[in-house]
Amino acid sequence: MIFIKKNAIILAAGKSNRIAPFTYEKPKGLFSVKGEILIERQIEQLIEAGIEDIIVVIGYMEEKFFYLERKYPEVKLVTNNTYMKFGNIYSMYMAREYLENTFICCADHYFLENPFIEDNELNQSYRASTFLTGNFREYSIDYSDAGVITKCHMGGSDSQAMIGHAYFNENFSQKFRELLEAEIDDFGITNMFWEDFYTKHIDELTLFVKEFEEGSILEFDSVDDLRDFDSDFLLNVDSEIVENICQVFECHPNDINNIEIINAGFTNVSFKFTVNDIDYVYRHPGGSDKYYSKRSNEVYSQNYAKKLGIDDSLIYIDPEGWKISYFIDDIVEFDLFNDDHRRQLMDAIHKTQEIPVTDEIQEFDTVKEGKKLIKLACATKGDLFAEFKDMFDKIDKVDELVKAEREKYGIDLVVSHHDIYYPNLLPTSRGEFFLIDWEYSSVNDPANDICGLITRYDFDDETIEFILREYYGRELTPLEHRHVMGQSIVTALYWISWPLFRASMGEENGFFLLTSFRYIEDHIDDVLESYKEL
Repeated sequence: MIFIKKNAIILAAGKSNRIAPFTYEKPKGLFSVKGEILIERQIEQLIEAGIEDIIVVIGYMEEKFFYLERKYPEVKLVTNNTYMKFGNIYSMYMAREYLENTFICCADHYFLENPFIEDNELNQSYRASTFLTGNFREYSIDYSDAGVITKCHMGGSDSQAMIGHAYFNENFSQKFRELLEAEIDDFGITNMFWEDFYTKHIDELTLFVKEFEEGSILEFDSVDDLRDFDSDFLLNVDSEIVENICQVFECHPNDINNIEIINAGFTNVSFKFTVNDIDYVYRHPGGSDKYYSKRSNEVYSQNYAKKLGIDDSLIYIDPEGWKISYFIDDIVEFDLFNDDHRRQLMDAIHKTQEIPVTDEIQEFDTVKEGKKLIKLACATKGDLFAEFKDMFDKIDKVDELVKAEREKYGIDLVVSHHDIYYPNLLPTSRGEFFLIDWEYSSVNDPANDICGLITRYDFDDETIEFILREYYGRELTPLEHRHVMGQSIVTALYWISWPLFRASMGEENGFFLLTSFRYIEDHIDDVLESYKEL
């Protein structure tokens, strides 16, 4: 028998959101399962099978994989910095020069028995598969009497499914690489999984099916999957999240159940869990939040919000940014034109202003902070200050006038929630009301919160005037009206800067960039004119 030298490519660049929140602390491939690190177990199985060249394609939290090259001389790391934007076909592209007689694996595969020690005398290219009963999300396949895969599509029921690894022989690898290099810049290709790309060329690329018994190859799609296989997973996951929950509730890790992501938010991820049959929410801070929130401000105002009944769902908030709250059930959609909802919102804003202004909470200069974010965004978006110079010049003038007006008329700064929009307003069917998420809270103009509402939604002028009357509880004086409209321009600037910065980081940028931009365009000239009148 001719000896064929083989290598392996392990795809480890992805974030694996379905295993959140723990993948916010480390990549899934580095989880400990039954006492072994997933990717290390797989590497050692490959080495046991005589594989001496193992390419690991990394991306998300890449630095956490660096130790592998020191621990295993057989391992070489390749970086894919596009893991947030593209499918794993791009990881294959980054490692294309290593495609030879190659095992293709994922870092989170768990093989009960070593599948790389095998008899493949014909050196056939194959895809591992398992017959799955019921509905499934994996790729389902049809194959000929000769065992050649003839059809492949996402999802299926009661059929063979692609589970686990694949093997490409040298001829398959050469053809796959040629097609990939020729098409990588074509529309839609980079968003594919490699199985999609293979399916696109199924008539040109021959893969055989290699069947494994159900349960012999595991792909953990959820925390529950991991715990079903390893009942001590939460004991060994080395997670600060688990430690924090256990510290607050004085419980055992295995008392934590029913983990369910409920919001992968703009700045945080939140998940629901139960301890002793009571539902809670854990908020884990996001990576870029340091640019636009100050956690000490949040801790101060959030604790006061609990005391004042503005948000009494809070259980504990930590200066590092994580917090635990009761899960609020029976939430109904906030309706600004529902009299009860609107009254509860206005009460919450006014109560927020009762929070004492002390040295424990800092002032927020809205224009200054907004410009910081825009400057950061310019790194990828070009010179935004030059592009919108006329608008920024006018905003600077309004900012000067608003500040001078506060000084002249003794308008004191107050504590501001600074993020009044519908997702943070939670009325319940029981008549309760919660104003949540205080991470932007700071000392600011007393009109700042109501301005945050009117500048982020496409309200017409009549509705804006209605909202302002409801907030003040009466008709506004000319001075009050001028001041709140001036502050609204300043506030709208921030809700332009925030999504611009988020987008420059390749993150979700919210829905109010265009709305706030239009607000400024529609109102700024009238605001400047109004300051000539009084």
